[in-house]
Amino acid sequence: MQIAVIVVSIGLAIFMAVAGFLNVFFVGDARENQVHLRISVGLTRFIGWCQWASVVGLIAGLWWRPIGIAATIGLLLLLVGAVLAHRRVDDPPKEMLLAIACFVASAFVLYGHISLLTA
Repeated sequence: MQIAVIVVSIGLAIFMAVAGFLNVFFVGDARENQVHLRISVGLTRFIGWCQWASVVGLIAGLWWRPIGIAATIGLLLLLVGAVLAHRRVDDPPKEMLLAIACFVASAFVLYGHISLLTA
């Protein structure tokens, strides 16, 4: 279980680092998503900073589980917001697939941290 948590945490951290970069610097898909989801540029950048904070928490959580637990809870909340934003503009489920997949991966990491903390 510990190896799986490490691998998924690192993969999720890499993905969130790239997504955070796009959102903070407002380039690439961030511009299209901002218009499509009808959110402000400021909110898009804030989401990017939250994604970068999750990267720090996911990596630090590999050494200190409480930080990993806090980071994954924050990331889960961010991803719930992403799904709700897609629902608000009536996107089909396939448009939410990436957010849902990241949610599932984050939930797995959270479960792994909690189970390894209590073991």
